[in-house]
Amino acid sequence: MFKKILLQTGLTSSQAEILSYLYQHKKAKASEIAKKAKRSRTIIYKETETLIRLNLIRKIDKPNEPTFFWAKHPSALQKLIKKREQQVQNTKRLLRDSLPEIIGSYNLISNQPGIRFYEGIKGLKEIYKEILNDKKKLYLVRTAYEPVYNSKIAPIVEEFIEKRIKRKIKVTAIIPSDVDNKEKDARWLLKRFNVDKNMYTAPVEIDIFGDKVAILSFGDELVGTIIESKQIAQSLKQIFTLATFASANNKKA
Repeated sequence: MFKKILLQTGLTSSQAEILSYLYQHKKAKASEIAKKAKRSRTIIYKETETLIRLNLIRKIDKPNEPTFFWAKHPSALQKLIKKREQQVQNTKRLLRDSLPEIIGSYNLISNQPGIRFYEGIKGLKEIYKEILNDKKKLYLVRTAYEPVYNSKIAPIVEEFIEKRIKRKIKVTAIIPSDVDNKEKDARWLLKRFNVDKNMYTAPVEIDIFGDKVAILSFGDELVGTIIESKQIAQSLKQIFTLATFASANNKKA
């Protein structure tokens, strides 16, 4: 009677048959359930043990008497579903945190870089989320063009910075600016190399982290990409080091 509904909760066909029968009878022996469900008693005993573990039924087993099964109150189904929903959420979080490492391993054995494309505000959030999940030191080339999108992206960037600080992710950045605030930089875990605004005018931000490079364009369209390649990331880190070395020497001169 209730089998179709019970199947939607994730129960097997046999489990749904058993529980449906018990919801319509005060108590029942395994032989009675087996006859109604057209299953062997071996299967019935196996499935009832699972239903007991799921806290949906209970067993009355007295010496020298037949074993009886009772259904618990149907509200136990709601508790089971909530528990499974929580398990799904936990699995999603685990996958989200582990996916970068899994992708990295896949790309390594397949000997090819992974390239993913993103668009709009949602894409920006996804890229920043991946940087946070990787938890690797960040090398940043900042664009001076971001104020064009200030009202849209400022809250996202600010939230990203706060989360980055909480995760203790340090940043070395090349920034087209003449502003220098050592106290703020220290709180932001930021080591900056300021350059003249005219030296870098492209509306593009570059983020190098781990074996990945994220490129964000703040031009006519807000688009981005993540390239996962050890060689490419290593190359850009070395170019970044050369640029910061040149910047430091120019200041000394």
